[in-house]
Amino acid sequence: MSLRRPSARRAATPDAAQAFIARAPHRVACLIFPAGGSLDVAAAAEIFSTANGQLRRERGIGRDVYTFEVISSVPGPVMMEMGLKLMPDRTIDDPARPIDTLLISGGCWEPVEAALADGRLMTWLKATAPKVGRIVAYCTGSFLLAEAGLAKTAATTHWAHCDRLRERYPQLKVMPDNIYIKEGNVYSSAGATAAMDLTLALVEEDLGRSLAMNVARRMVMFLKRPGGQSQFSTALLTQARATDALKDLPEWILDHLDADLSVGALAARVGMSPRNFARVFAAETRLTPAKYVERARVERARQLIEETALPLLSVAARAGFESDQQMRRAFARWLAVTPAEYVERFRGEGRHIAIPPFVRTGRRRSEEAQPWLP
Repeated sequence: MSLRRPSARRAATPDAAQAFIARAPHRVACLIFPAGGSLDVAAAAEIFSTANGQLRRERGIGRDVYTFEVISSVPGPVMMEMGLKLMPDRTIDDPARPIDTLLISGGCWEPVEAALADGRLMTWLKATAPKVGRIVAYCTGSFLLAEAGLAKTAATTHWAHCDRLRERYPQLKVMPDNIYIKEGNVYSSAGATAAMDLTLALVEEDLGRSLAMNVARRMVMFLKRPGGQSQFSTALLTQARATDALKDLPEWILDHLDADLSVGALAARVGMSPRNFARVFAAETRLTPAKYVERARVERARQLIEETALPLLSVAARAGFESDQQMRRAFARWLAVTPAEYVERFRGEGRHIAIPPFVRTGRRRSEEAQPWLP
């Protein structure tokens, strides 16, 4: 059994990627059910489509390596969450077609519970699974995996449903903090945007890290998110619910990580007493000022490690840490890895890939150095 975080997956070698392309098309099918989540379907389709486009741009491949179809438990149009209608390509009652990768969408609990009680759907899933190369469950789709007996020993799902999954299927080891895991040819992911992380991991597994990295850059997302379901990013940090009292302070902190960011200095900046400032800041950001600053510095250091070849001492200084040891302790607290381990994880065959335009470097790069551009 292999329980994988995003950092532990294995990318295809160049020869394996070429063999995968030669066998194309790789047929992907996504199973949906009434009132299920539409984000899983759209996220997977978008990433596989972007991978097709990337292969055309980078390697001149004139055909789609991935094909995508939607299979429904009922005839279409199928009403999904929030009234969005999807028209499936076929239903589970139609004649079978070959499937290489089967995706199982998730959604809110009530529709998933109804899907679990749908005997036709579960029979189809059990009969189809042995003929499929890869089976992938997004979010609460993991319940269908477990109900069909496809998740043998371990699975993950949205953090809000991990206890339910554990109670309903006590034989499973539920991994509550994993973005996704792999068990043989069966994959499961956490909720919402974790479907994108897992789908991108499948592309990396098929076509290699370099191409997957460029797909991620094109879609403005991480190739490998740090941490688990409790992960964070700079974009999320800047979305703190700042009131008029805090003004733009959270964003200002991100742009001045090498400044004096003590409680006293920050309180003075917004014209509050240190005690009142600490109370207001924690109420609005759900973090103390000290934790917010440390978290932001870790995120800046993480970006520098991924996007530059700077030594760790320079990374620490640019991220606002007083020393590399202080940075090391902060990484251990927030990411459960050391900076050196993070370097090993993220500086590899993808280092030559250009930094995307949202990184403020102060200079432009040619399109030849940015194969992920339109």
